[in-house]
Amino acid sequence: MAAHIAPLAQPITLKLSGKVIKNRMYRTPLSEYASTYDEDNVENSGKPLPRYAELYQELADGGAGLICTGNIPIHRDNLENYNNAVLDINNPWDPVQAFAPAVKAAKSRGALFLPQLQFPGRQVPEFLNANPKSSSDRQLQPCLNKTYGKPSQLTKGEIQDLVRRYVWASEVLDKAGADGIILHASHGYIMQQFLSPLINKRTDEYGGSLESRARFILEIVNAIKAILPSNRFVIAAKLNCHDFIEGGTSFAEMCVVIKWLEDAGVDFFDISGGTYASPAWRGNIMTELAERPSQKERGSYFIEWAQELKKVLSRAVIGTTGGWRDSHRMSEAVEHGDVDMIGLGRPLREDPNFVNQVLRGEVRRSNL
Repeated sequence: MAAHIAPLAQPITLKLSGKVIKNRMYRTPLSEYASTYDEDNVENSGKPLPRYAELYQELADGGAGLICTGNIPIHRDNLENYNNAVLDINNPWDPVQAFAPAVKAAKSRGALFLPQLQFPGRQVPEFLNANPKSSSDRQLQPCLNKTYGKPSQLTKGEIQDLVRRYVWASEVLDKAGADGIILHASHGYIMQQFLSPLINKRTDEYGGSLESRARFILEIVNAIKAILPSNRFVIAAKLNCHDFIEGGTSFAEMCVVIKWLEDAGVDFFDISGGTYASPAWRGNIMTELAERPSQKERGSYFIEWAQELKKVLSRAVIGTTGGWRDSHRMSEAVEHGDVDMIGLGRPLREDPNFVNQVLRGEVRRSNL
């Protein structure tokens, strides 16, 4: 193997579970649109279609060391989009049986598999849900060519129900053979709606101080860990380094939150940034991020923030997603210890075999 990409081929161990990721490239969560959707009957929505497992077989064959799924909402009345998989405690079909083929496919070549659990909160198009729930009643203004309904503030009972649903969905995926789960705490969805002082205007124990705003996600991590111990079930989190919006969660706050999450048992972090109102992870929209000199030189939108977050951590593995296209830049970031892992979304949608080709030295850049 050529020396300049050798760092990408090194395995890395998740310390709490002892599970080994076979190389330094992972498939970051990305919507599949490969499950049923029935607008007349929510019970028939969210069941993985054969294409769902086929997609994960392609990704497994392509060589990624860690594979994450796209959004799996944990509440069938709160979908983030059409045709994505759903894990709802009230659905009548067998969820273990429904997800087992994709789990088997994703793990068939030695990759670790972490399905992504999600609740959209207020960040759902009005035509899909006109009455969303959020940390408080702050409405999302029109953006990304869509309008959004005015949310109602989640009651404490509803918060406890969400915690229960995250735990239940994690148990289902554990039974289906997944290595763990990744919580979507980024991009403006519910966990980030609690973390953000701009959105979370609550006056109870879930709002106000950073500790209170982080309570929701920490309760979920602790509840999952209580049922599925970290020494065998991986809890990961997709986290914003920054909201890139005035009054949102700051980088300094995220440095504190990531440490709290590590201490609570999160063993892997996928670092991204932005919300629907400031979609930093989409370089085609956030050109000021994509055009920064450091992005051109280093190859990733969020690498500067991710490497600072890494210094805060003592154990967890950290990767970042967004903008990676050049394997030499990826390799440099890993070799220098800036991040442990390289997250790939669109390059693997374009070519699921990209990881194998990079590791064999056949290709340097994704042609996106």
